[in-house]
Amino acid sequence: MPTEIGGKAVDMMREVAKSMVGFSWAVSLFGYQQMSKLMAQADAAPETTATELDEVSRAVQSHLSEPLSQQFRAGDEWQRRVVDVLFDAALMRSLDPRKMAVSLDPRPLMDGIDPRGMIETGVDMVQKSVGVLRRAAEDAMSTRPGSAATA
Repeated sequence: MPTEIGGKAVDMMREVAKSMVGFSWAVSLFGYQQMSKLMAQADAAPETTATELDEVSRAVQSHLSEPLSQQFRAGDEWQRRVVDVLFDAALMRSLDPRKMAVSLDPRPLMDGIDPRGMIETGVDMVQKSVGVLRRAAEDAMSTRPGSAATA
């Protein structure tokens, strides 16, 4: 679907936006499906659901850059510890406050995250976005009837 303003750059960004929205929708529906299977079917194997969720997580992780993959692993490990602590507490298995404090301590998570790298990536993304918008505006101005480029 070509556009009059912005040309190819706008069309490309439109398709990227559609893909991002589609991805978010697919992940939401996949999560809903997995939870529904667990609640609706008494004979549903939780192991199967856990395996399917882990497979999707690994598939997404395989597309992450190495720094983001490291951040994913650090966050995933911390979240899994939090879930273990919550289940242990709910089942009255372990109420040792020291063990809970160690498991919930976010410092190991922060050790796996490079704030400078995150900021640099964010700044780079903003710069690239501005560049795409600038080129789209320049394309729009150069293709507008009566502009110097078309006159």
